[in-house]
Amino acid sequence: MNRIKCVVQYDGTKFHGFQVQDKFRTVQGEIQKAIGNICKDENIVIHASGRTDAKVHGRHQVFHFDSKREMPAAQWKRAINHFLPNDIYILDACFVDETFHSRYSATKKEYHYLLSMNEYSPFETNYIYQYGMPLDIELMKDAATIFLGEHDFASFCSYDQYGNTIRTLYKLEITVSNGIVRFVLVGNGFRRYMVRHIVGGLIQVGAKRIKKERLQELLDSRGQDKCLFKAKPQGLYLHEVYYEED
Repeated sequence: MNRIKCVVQYDGTKFHGFQVQDKFRTVQGEIQKAIGNICKDENIVIHASGRTDAKVHGRHQVFHFDSKREMPAAQWKRAINHFLPNDIYILDACFVDETFHSRYSATKKEYHYLLSMNEYSPFETNYIYQYGMPLDIELMKDAATIFLGEHDFASFCSYDQYGNTIRTLYKLEITVSNGIVRFVLVGNGFRRYMVRHIVGGLIQVGAKRIKKERLQELLDSRGQDKCLFKAKPQGLYLHEVYYEED
């Protein structure tokens, strides 16, 4: 049995998220369908580093699967891409040890969020959040510092999620170029909606609707007080997944 690790890129616009769902088009569903055309005698299930929600994009998502089929890694890449729709593309395929797991072997993840302060653009609307108003970047940069380090992010996660909400955020960088604001977040893991809630809160600070201290109160409440600000999915990208060998 061979374990194949793949790096995949996808435009999330027309997907109901990554995870396979009945009756809905998903990234996992399309990939498994493509692999199924290659391995007709196997029931292949892929395992990703994590799930992305509807309309969220993947630049370097990682998944693995096991197959008894024997062929070179480069051929796996070509074969899967042959059967994939044009909004998904396998960037790389390689063989890995059976101890490797796309999710559990990951050490860090990097997300990018893009926001436009410019006039609305129909060409960008699926890829950059069309905010369309000025933000105070320095206020946002200052507020971003409260999230760095290890915290209980329960107030910045989905309402329906339980379990461990303690995460470490190694980097939260905010830059602006030609009216496009880029948020870069690197951490050891992210709960559902965590990035979008953090960015949503920072947008409120930049718009001067709330102050940094309000975000601190939310963080300190450890889920007792929930962040109600959630940035739209269109500007979010799973940018990179890191492993020990990286």
